[in-house]
This record gives sequence, structure tokens and C-alpha cells, in this order.
Amino acid sequence: MSEKIIKELSLKASKAYETAAKLGDVIGYVSRTSPSLIDEEGGVVVFDVDPLIYFDKFADIASAGNYLAVVDLKTGHVISLRVVSVERRDILAELSLPEAYLPSQSPEVTGLLTKTRVRAKPLLSYDPDTRSVSIANYVVEPQSPVIKPRDAETAQYMLGLPTSGVFLGFVTSGDRPIFDAQVPLFLPVNAFYQHMLVLGTTGSGKTTLLKNMIASIYSRFNTPNLEEPTIIILDPNKDYVTLPLKPVFPEDTASQDRKLSEFFSMKASRPKGLVVVLPVTTLVAESYAKGSETWAKALKEISEMYVSDTYAPLFERFSWGWSIKELVVHEEPGRSPLRFVKLVLTLKYPEEDSFTLYIIPYSFRFSDFAPKEFVALNPYFTRQAKDTLSRLLKRLADLGNQVKTIVDLYDMLAAARYYLEHKTAATGKWRGLVEVVEELAVHKSTLENILRQLGSLIDTGVFDISIGETGGFLVEAPIPEILEKHGSVFSSLPIVVDLDFLQEYSPADPEKVIGIVAYRILNKVFEWKLTKSREKVKTQPVMIFVDEAHRFFPSKGGGSEDFIEHVSGMIDRIARLGRSRGLGLVFSTHSPADVHDIILQLTNTKIVLRMDKTHVSALDIPGEYKDFVTRCGDRVGVLKSHVLRLGYVSFKTPLPITGHYDLSRL
Repeated sequence: MSEKIIKELSLKASKAYETAAKLGDVIGYVSRTSPSLIDEEGGVVVFDVDPLIYFDKFADIASAGNYLAVVDLKTGHVISLRVVSVERRDILAELSLPEAYLPSQSPEVTGLLTKTRVRAKPLLSYDPDTRSVSIANYVVEPQSPVIKPRDAETAQYMLGLPTSGVFLGFVTSGDRPIFDAQVPLFLPVNAFYQHMLVLGTTGSGKTTLLKNMIASIYSRFNTPNLEEPTIIILDPNKDYVTLPLKPVFPEDTASQDRKLSEFFSMKASRPKGLVVVLPVTTLVAESYAKGSETWAKALKEISEMYVSDTYAPLFERFSWGWSIKELVVHEEPGRSPLRFVKLVLTLKYPEEDSFTLYIIPYSFRFSDFAPKEFVALNPYFTRQAKDTLSRLLKRLADLGNQVKTIVDLYDMLAAARYYLEHKTAATGKWRGLVEVVEELAVHKSTLENILRQLGSLIDTGVFDISIGETGGFLVEAPIPEILEKHGSVFSSLPIVVDLDFLQEYSPADPEKVIGIVAYRILNKVFEWKLTKSREKVKTQPVMIFVDEAHRFFPSKGGGSEDFIEHVSGMIDRIARLGRSRGLGLVFSTHSPADVHDIILQLTNTKIVLRMDKTHVSALDIPGEYKDFVTRCGDRVGVLKSHVLRLGYVSFKTPLPITGHYDLSRL
């Protein structure tokens, strides 16, 4: 019987050694003198590393937190290991000599030629034959070979990592990519439909990471089942309008950083252009299109101004020659006018390149809004104000009193307030309005809120913009039509909503004005997805990136409970639809305390880059990772997601392969 067992063990040992040699470099064997064990707290594996191997590869194999693997003799499975501790002893310590008998403190390097003892924790068990992965809940046999995996795919399987999806970076141990930066980290596309939150302090690499995600999605790198997607970016700082440009790295960029970026650039590419949704205000029209005879001439002049103001300083800073090769004004036939300007810009880096901009003006015409649609535009209306204003607008419409502009509405309500306060009988055009206000029993405080919030909407400057000598108003760009024609007309280029431009040319409170436009666009995307799903019409995936999410979905609403309720309700509806309809949300912010709780609840995947210690306690991550994220370098962080078998993994994203410049400094 013992001979049979010995024979079987010999065969299994031979197979295990063959597997080890095939999959990696053997660096040691599980100890024969220290027990391997498994209990309810987990397992422990102890192995020794030869000094020649240790000094040659110590950073890869003998640093706390590093990943290795062991091929178990009895099962042949490859078990991933995480290094827990490393012990080094001088040869005199091996001889147990008392301190008094030690020679003088002159270096004797021969004393360092001792084996290194490593303790590691088993993680997951990978069967190379079936490629199945399970928890390593059994003891590892002594004499089993320990390896540093050579193949990236093997490393991915043994760590329970996805082998396809959106590229995030390279798996690390601490700040250092493991196995010579051979293990890429991918996030399955389905995880995006369950939404993501990226956290990190200023300068930690949030924007770089988001740009790399966008490049990966746009290129459909390693996402074989992903249809041509629509990427929408809410950009409050002009960080993303440079996506089509060539990246410029400082001369002192580390060689490893260049290597990581080169790997990614061989697999993915920067976009060949952008669709810029450009909020146009009254100030923009008066400054750059006042003398235009037609809307087409006005859009042409606004677009030329935008390129000159946004891109020209950057091109001049780097001495890049540039010119507008093509500029055409389009109007797409459809349910409502889809008007845009197509520009082709040529650049000399000095090598010649070009990219395409589709600039779509975005503003509102009051007469296009249904009552409920209009009151939903401004989240700062109180609940009573929303209800009252909606009823008032509907009643005026029933009486045939059509309000043409938002200024007309404000003037009418201001006049009604005056007549009611002074108990004076209204005459002329105000008479019917005053009667309606009295009929609806509008409370004074409610009327004040309506007027105050109407005033803030007027201050945004995005309403009722007159263009051309005919005095016609710009109409709201139809978001559903842009989405439906995203591939056929706009070449599936990323859509950037330039909210920084809006802040620059609007006298209103920046947070209010960018919020109003952002909420409107998000709701339009949501409604389009919902309508198409009810019609049983298949639509392309839509990924929405919300940078500086705290500016749109703050944890506090300035004391307004109605504001908080409105914003949280909207994001809840959009997020829940996304899970089943291919709509993904990626939020980026500094701290979990900055954004509304609903975002923390609805984002199943979280990425934590470097953070201040004061904010780390609120994060639901293990203690060792909490300490890590306070000290890690730029572009290094922790991914927490249900798609990971281990739940967590640290990684480093490469330098961006897209343009990455601070336009505000130019």
C-alpha cells in the first residue's frame, strides 16, 4: 500500500515540477521543517529562497505584499500566494553564537549567503487544465515548488482577475507593478453598468485614469463583445477637450512609466476628434455673433472663436503649427433642428496630424418647454413652487395666454406680485394673470421662490438667445437625435460637454449654471434610453463620465432639502435604469464626504487613489489598503469591486496616451 502511495506521489511531484517550470521561474520549495497549515483564519505557507536567487530578484519575490504562486504536489493546482513576511539571518545567527563572541563590526559579506525564509498566505487555487478558480481552503504540501509566474494570463487567473474588459493599468504590489509589469488589470464592461466612483486627492491621477478608460473604451481594446459605444463627458474644467492631441511627457519621465504607456499605446489609441456640446449664452452671442445675418454665420463665428480661445494658446505654447483645414455648417433633418459646425484642424508636432471637431451649440428656448419639463430644470425650486408654477403655466396656456420668453414670464409674475401686494386692480395684459394667481391661491413665499429661481435661470444667459438679423432664437440641441446619429454622423467620437466655457460666459453662480445644463442632459439621455427600451428598440451602450461629481451631486444642498431630494431622485432613476439598459456612470471626486450618499450606495465599483488620512476612515476597505492609499504615489490606487475574486487589488495606471494639459495655465 505504501509503495502505491509513494508511486502516485512521485508521479504527482513530477507533474507539479513540470507545471511549475512551464508557468514560471522556480524560486524555492515549501519548507520540510516548518509546517504548512490551514485553519478558519486562513493558511500559511513557509518556503526558503536560495541566496543567489534572492539577491538577483529580491524585489520581485521577497517584498511584503508581493504575489507569487505554488504548485501543490497533491492536486497540481496553482495556488496564488501573498507574501506576509520575509526573514533574513546572518550565518552567525544560524550558528546561534552569543553576541559576546561576535567578531568586530567589519563587513563579512560571506555571512549573508544564507537562505531567506518567506511566509505567505494562500489566496486562490487555479486548475491549469480546466482554468477554473476556487478558494484555496486546503493545506499546501511540503516540497511543493514556489514560482514567480512568467505568463500574464496565468497570473490573471491565479489572482482571480478578469482577462478582458476596460483597461485600467497594471497590478502592483505597493507602488511597483508585479512580474515586470506583465499583469494588466481589466474591468469587465458589465461593471460599468453597475457604476463606478473614483476617489483621490488633487494630483493623485484621477483625470489620467479617466482618460485612459475613455481611450480603452473608444478603441474597444480587449472588449470583444462591446458594441460601438457612446461616451459622454461632463467636463467642468476643460480637462477633456485635449483628448485628440498628442501627449507630451517631461524629459525626466521614468523609464518604467514610458514602458507602461508604450504598452497601452500599442493596444489603444486616442480619439480622432471630439463632439463638443458647447453651451451658448447671451454674452457669447453678443460678443462673437452680434452682426451675423443668419444662424449659420453666427455658429461659424462662435466655432472659430472657440478654437482660437481654447486650442490656439496650447498650440503656441508648444510651437505647433496649425490651421483649420475644413469648416462646414450642417443642419441635419429631423424632428427638431440639429445644427452643428464641423471643423478639421491640422497640426504639425512637427509630424503632421489632424483631428475633427463637431461643435454643437446648446441653449434653451422657453417656448419649447412643457410646464412640468420647465419646472424640473431648476432643482432649487421648492416642492410647492414646482407644483404652483406648473399649474400656473398650464392654466395660462388653457386661457390662450402664451408666454414667449422666460423674461416675459418673470415680468408677468413680478407685476402680479405688485398688484397683489398693493391690492390694486390689474389692468390691460396683466389682468388675466393676476386673476389666475388669485385663483390658484399662490402663497407669498411660494411666489417669491418662483421669482427668485426664475431670476437665477435668466442670469444663466442660456435662455432665448437671439441669433441673426431676423431675431430668431437658438433651439435646444436634440440630445436623442445626437445619440441616434452618433455613429452615422459623428463617427462615434467622445461627446464632451464643455461646462468650463459655460462658467466663463455666464454671470450666474457657476455651481447652479453647470448643474442646470448637466441635469438637463443627463435626464435627456435617461429619457431616450427609457423610451427606446419601451419601444423594444436596441440602443448602443452609453458611458457617462462625471468629473468633479461633488459639483453636481453635493452631499449638502445649501440647506435645501428639496434640492437634495431632486438630485438624489434623479441620479437614482438614471443609475437603476443603467443596470439593465446599458447606461454606465463613472463619477470622480476628492472624498466620499463630498458627494451625496446615493452615489456611494449605487456605485458597486470604487477606485481609491491617494487620499488624505482624514478621509480614509470612511472607506470600506481593509486596514492594509487604508494605510497604503495615504502613502502611494501618483496614478497608483486600489480597485474594490464585486468582479474580483479577492475583492481588492492595487494597480498603477500609465501616463495618458491622450492629450493631458492644464489649459487654465496657458
